[in-house]
Amino acid sequence: MMFIKTNPKILELFKSWWWKKSSPKPEITPSKAKQIQKQANLNFQSDLEKTCTKPYLVVAAYLGAEKQQIFEAAVYYLCAIAVNKPNCRQPIIEILGTYMNEHKKQPERLAFIENMMIQSKWPL
Repeated sequence: MMFIKTNPKILELFKSWWWKKSSPKPEITPSKAKQIQKQANLNFQSDLEKTCTKPYLVVAAYLGAEKQQIFEAAVYYLCAIAVNKPNCRQPIIEILGTYMNEHKKQPERLAFIENMMIQSKWPL
């Protein structure tokens, strides 16, 4: 062995340092790991809600497009989101209602919005 002729004090110092460093750490229990994971998920969700723009707001920005095709696609996707996500329905109704009130001079666009709302069959 290589430590046989070593000074006993140095050997004791080395052993105390080595065993402290390599001593096993207390393990995380499965219940504690589950609790940590749940808290991390909650933190991630709250951060995500604070930083992300809701999808219907991104689509609603295209209502002001000059091209009719882009406008129609925006209305179509807003109606599809409203049908599939009931919690987004009321804000989408408000967005389309505001658009209809502000753009009364464009009857073809207003008619398209009304037709899409009727075809989508979502409760008003």
